[in-house]
Amino acid sequence: MATWLFFIAFAVIFVGTLLMTIGSLSNAGTMGGGAVILIGPIPIILGVGPYSTVMIGLALVLAIFAVLFYFLLRKRTAR
Repeated sequence: MATWLFFIAFAVIFVGTLLMTIGSLSNAGTMGGGAVILIGPIPIILGVGPYSTVMIGLALVLAIFAVLFYFLLRKRTAR
């Protein structure tokens, strides 16, 4: 199971990188991005471009979901 998850994660990252590369070559408009990096309880928030606040908000929501899923799955496997 863990091997499949690794390959799925790798494929999603690869496809995302490929789409970002193709999108940047087309010069079809403005581009923005944002990220939330969690190091323990301390969040590091990065953003660039006109849509950075939206992207940071989305990254923050995804980070909260990731932490919630971690605690839910940890409690389930501890039983």
